[in-house]
Amino acid sequence: MTNYDFYDIYFILVAIRFKPQNECNAEIVQSVIDIISAPQNGNDVDSNIVRKKIREIDNLDRDLFKFAFVDNIYTYGIRFIKEGYPYSFLKNAFDILLKCINDGDYNQVYALADALHNVPIFLSDGCKNLKNALRIEFSDYNKKYGTDLRKELFR
Repeated sequence: MTNYDFYDIYFILVAIRFKPQNECNAEIVQSVIDIISAPQNGNDVDSNIVRKKIREIDNLDRDLFKFAFVDNIYTYGIRFIKEGYPYSFLKNAFDILLKCINDGDYNQVYALADALHNVPIFLSDGCKNLKNALRIEFSDYNKKYGTDLRKELFR
């Protein structure tokens, strides 16, 4: 995947935060899980992989996810993000998000999407102090749900 795919994941989290009860959220989250669970170790990387995957979803809210229907041609600043903790971290995050969606706990879906939405940018851009950034991003969620989300996601 490229940094731009991670930016698309950021937008998905923002959209889920905006409409936590969207009927397609579970399928969207599962699509992201499928993408980030695939091996990411080759140099042959398909552009717009996240967009292409979610636009296949029936009944996708075309207004909310209109970005998915435009393939971008990236000519500058493309970084390939290989295997490693960005993928396992995001996989754990999206597994928790999917569970909340399937449980119908839309307040927690909102709170979790709100806590997570900047994480793909941090991971793709190589945040220098990730631990501190996550502590700040997750503080409201942790207080509300009595958890340490960072520890859960780094498991």
